[in-house]
Amino acid sequence: MLIAGFVLAACGGLLAQESQDDSLKAQGVSSKLKGVVEYDAHDSMKFDIANQVVYLWDSAHVDYEDINLSAHYVIIDFKNNLLVAEGKKDSAGNYLDQAAFTDAGQTFYAQKISYNYLTGKGKIEEVSSVQGDGYLLAHTAKKDSSNVINVLRGQYTTCDLSHPHFAIRARKLKVIPDDKIVTGPAYLEISDVPTPLAIPFGFFPNKRERTSGILIPTYGESPSLGFFLRDGGYYWGISDKIDLALRGDIYSRGSWGAKIYTNYKVRYKFSGNFNAKYSQILTGERELPTRALRKDFFVVWNHVQDPKFNPSIRFSANVNAGSGTYQTFNAINANNYLANTFQSNIAWAKSWKFGTLATNLRHSQNTQTRVVDLTLPQVAFTANRFYPFRNNELPSNKWYEKIGLAYTADFQNNLNIVDSLLFKMDSVNNIPYAQQRLRNGIRQNIPMTASFNVLRYFSLTPAANINTVTHFKTIRKTWDADAEQTVTDTLNNTRTALDWNANLTLGTRIYGTFNFKRTRFSKMRHTLTPNLILSYVPDFRKENYSSFETVQTNSIGRTEYYSVFEGGIFGASPAGRIGSLGFNLLNSLEAKMRPRPEDSTDVEERRMLIDALNLSMNYNFMAEKFNWSPLTASLRTRLFKRVDVLMGVTADPYRIDSLGTRIERFEWRTGKRLARLTRAGISLNTSLRQGGLTSQPQRNSTRGTQDELNYINNNPNQYVDFTVPWSLNLAYNLDWSRPGITDVVTQTFRFSGDVNVTPKWKVGFDSNYDLVRGEFGFTSFNVFRDLHCWEMQFNWIPFGFRQSYNVTIQVKSSVLQDLKLSRKRDWYDFSAQ
Repeated sequence: MLIAGFVLAACGGLLAQESQDDSLKAQGVSSKLKGVVEYDAHDSMKFDIANQVVYLWDSAHVDYEDINLSAHYVIIDFKNNLLVAEGKKDSAGNYLDQAAFTDAGQTFYAQKISYNYLTGKGKIEEVSSVQGDGYLLAHTAKKDSSNVINVLRGQYTTCDLSHPHFAIRARKLKVIPDDKIVTGPAYLEISDVPTPLAIPFGFFPNKRERTSGILIPTYGESPSLGFFLRDGGYYWGISDKIDLALRGDIYSRGSWGAKIYTNYKVRYKFSGNFNAKYSQILTGERELPTRALRKDFFVVWNHVQDPKFNPSIRFSANVNAGSGTYQTFNAINANNYLANTFQSNIAWAKSWKFGTLATNLRHSQNTQTRVVDLTLPQVAFTANRFYPFRNNELPSNKWYEKIGLAYTADFQNNLNIVDSLLFKMDSVNNIPYAQQRLRNGIRQNIPMTASFNVLRYFSLTPAANINTVTHFKTIRKTWDADAEQTVTDTLNNTRTALDWNANLTLGTRIYGTFNFKRTRFSKMRHTLTPNLILSYVPDFRKENYSSFETVQTNSIGRTEYYSVFEGGIFGASPAGRIGSLGFNLLNSLEAKMRPRPEDSTDVEERRMLIDALNLSMNYNFMAEKFNWSPLTASLRTRLFKRVDVLMGVTADPYRIDSLGTRIERFEWRTGKRLARLTRAGISLNTSLRQGGLTSQPQRNSTRGTQDELNYINNNPNQYVDFTVPWSLNLAYNLDWSRPGITDVVTQTFRFSGDVNVTPKWKVGFDSNYDLVRGEFGFTSFNVFRDLHCWEMQFNWIPFGFRQSYNVTIQVKSSVLQDLKLSRKRDWYDFSAQ
């Protein structure tokens, strides 16, 4: 740099001397250049002061304002304001490298460059340049002062190789920076072989931000639905904060679909996305009775608030709702097809120092039973726990100062109904079915708790709960003497009832430590957490609680109690007194293992042998019969650091008769058994993989944000991690129960995984087998081939209701996302055969 500065000074002096003889040359370098020119070279530099030219050889660099030039050979002509650069050649005249030129954020790689650094015009030969998500290659390119590039014999591609696998070739192209690339007549070339795929002109986006435009549909033919155009539409990049994509499907035999996708984000405040889909699928021939029309819709909305934005007010949304058969007939992803429940929640909460007000809109639906459960809304206020007897200014250790109180008020408006009746009228009563099944009410709860240390090693926790429930609908039962049956009427009136309960818990924790000398285990620790729970619930059938009434149940005058809140949103209060003593024992076992001789560390390894072994049972000494509850036991552990094990057992101390009815007779008296096994289950799960990433797997293609959502929804295998040579997921479930005299057994085995056949081929599978029925369940295979700048996917469901296949070969980049070849047959194509 010292030499460069000296030469600039020398050139400046020379120009100053010449300015005395020629007024035109008196403008000199100092008046033409807007800044300092810095240059250097690894090998040598030659200065022609008379002609104001500098020659640089070997790894030459020139920097002037936002212009940067690197090449093997560079000429700086200060007199004509020119930069000339050329790559290195071998003895045969072949170029070994290229010159690199950067101007206004654009970088060009070329064999030879000529550039006027004052006018901004230049000529580049055998050039390559990054344009957005693609690459521009050209024989000759000319750059004007507005940075527009005119190309002769050029090609546009998204392949990053110097000799690309494919390209769109055109004789003339124009590149408008940060806008678009325009071509004349162009054709597609693959592996240097021209194809008949040609266009009279072309427009390619060249913007870094979102770009609005037409979404090209996928075309094809379905044997059942006819010729189709899928996922065509329009994308609107409204702003940096929100976008919108409208897509549609149309079939020649009458089926169609519409979709809307939008993403939004306000930095440091919130972000989310919203999708809505509707479809009408017509299957079967018009003249045949098997012709069917299926109308389905589905809505997805996710909204997340930034935790730092207004912490006292929180809003979130997670909506997944639609017709019960949408995923059955429209899902492409296997997980969506197998899911039989969908849940939604829209939540708003406001917090103060003394409490929180929360509002929720909840939704749950089961696609098998087709039952929809809506809570619209739930409004709850919760007061923070406080200690009424505690003096914060004069703290002491009085027992009553440990008594804490809280308060909760919960209003719910609930509807539980089959989806087919949701918007229909009851023709008999002339009111909507939804109005008939609407339930609402208010529940208030005051919990009181305290905790004391007793006998040094025990904790004593008394607790009491006072509840009031207000229902806006009640029932009334009467005896119909003519029909000799009980009649139930629903009354639209408001009624409030009080209930309460109390319990006392005595617990402790016991540790047992065992030391070993000649095994890998250096020590073990057994932790036992026993709890005794004494509970009391009064009999709410008494008149002063206003929860129960009596009704005649037969012609001879027999009566029984019933709750006026039966079927209400908060249910009925318990009938009869409950005074029970419960026992719960939680066990855990952990060990420390000595290092192996070949280990490089002396640190002992800590390992959990049993995560949890839980036993529980209780005795109700106020019950008239069946005082003992069933014994329940559960075990959770991990074997060999890889296999998760979950076991559960339920045993009943009482016998059953020949009809399977529970009778008050102990198993010990007749069968000399402590209890009768009524249910047992075991679940084994493991995930095996070799090497690879430990974080979220990478995308198999590089796609832009504007079509991200659509790509994920239409590509079930969008994540492929080639760094994992193989992976295998195994799950075995066995559940046995005997509710009466008949055994009920379910036993399934699910397996999924993938394997790298070669560094570029990956094969995956997902299936399950019902060991009781002896048949396979939902099964799918997928094959992925990485073709560098292209990708191939094959998805196949060989049998079952969703039998289908899909083969797609496409360009990875989102710029040319519509350059693909697809062949698919959906489930309805197979069902039509």
